Amino acid sequence: MKVTLFFVLIAAIAVLGQGDFDLVERIVLDDFTNGANTHGISITLSADLGINDPDRTETDMFDAGSGCSGLLGCERDMSLTIFIGLQGRTFSSDIFTTPATYYFDGEWAVSNPKNSESETILQYDGRDGTFSLDTAGLGGVDLTDNGLVTRIRLSAVTDLDTAYNIIAYSPNGQSCTASIDVLTAGNAYDYDYNDSFVFFDFDSLAGGCDKTNIGAIEVELFSNDALDAILRQIAFVGNPDPSDSQTPTPSRTRSPAPTASNTPSRTPTPTPSSSIECSLICNCPVFTCHIVYDDDDDEEDLFYF
Repeated sequence: MKVTLFFVLIAAIAVLGQGDFDLVERIVLDDFTNGANTHGISITLSADLGINDPDRTETDMFDAGSGCSGLLGCERDMSLTIFIGLQGRTFSSDIFTTPATYYFDGEWAVSNPKNSESETILQYDGRDGTFSLDTAGLGGVDLTDNGLVTRIRLSAVTDLDTAYNIIAYSPNGQSCTASIDVLTAGNAYDYDYNDSFVFFDFDSLAGGCDKTNIGAIEVELFSNDALDAILRQIAFVGNPDPSDSQTPTPSRTRSPAPTASNTPSRTPTPTPSSSIECSLICNCPVFTCHIVYDDDDDEEDLFYF
């Protein structure tokens, strides 16, 4: 029996590169599970706020307690500043839980009205209970994770093109900045979940900081329009731990693999069942596999195309 296997390319390779999805999580800055449905700020203007008026700022801190996971430094400090806005309009910055079918369990949602300007900041500088920046608050985190970090990874969705600024501070006050562009998701309510992943070259986190000695990190989001933006994770990803073993065992969580589904899901891909004569495992997330059997052929050759 001759078995002919055809691989048909059904989509172009993403500019991110398949290799980005093979990276493993080295450091999670925030997965937004801590403080979900609790941590947030909402401001409704009681009068017009013009360019010559004092800014309106509110802050809120969430302490996850010692020994937390998914939140670097175990405290998230939040600030929302309004520069321009109209009476009765509401600005919000909230941490929410996500549906059970989503890959990530929490998200940071920012919503701003039309004809406005505002800035939201998340600050990670340890458990200090204040929004005053402590550039030594994290105790000197090695963001390179011994040189293994290669990318900054976001999972983000927005209805307008925007950018998240990530600023890392060393205890001496020197800083490095990354401006990570996030493009409009097209239809923000019906999108390919894989398109929400943005990978930023870690070497492009530029400035005078010592990346092996980081004491504080801030994430900024500026808006001058009716922006609705959702961020589900901020992580530093890269290569797996080096191993002397013949068969290395991953020690960290891999980046989410691409899937053809529009609905985020934690359901693993079924493993093909084994055959008595042979076992063939096909793992091709951006391909369609077409198997053709020729029962009339007396040869028993096996070909792959």
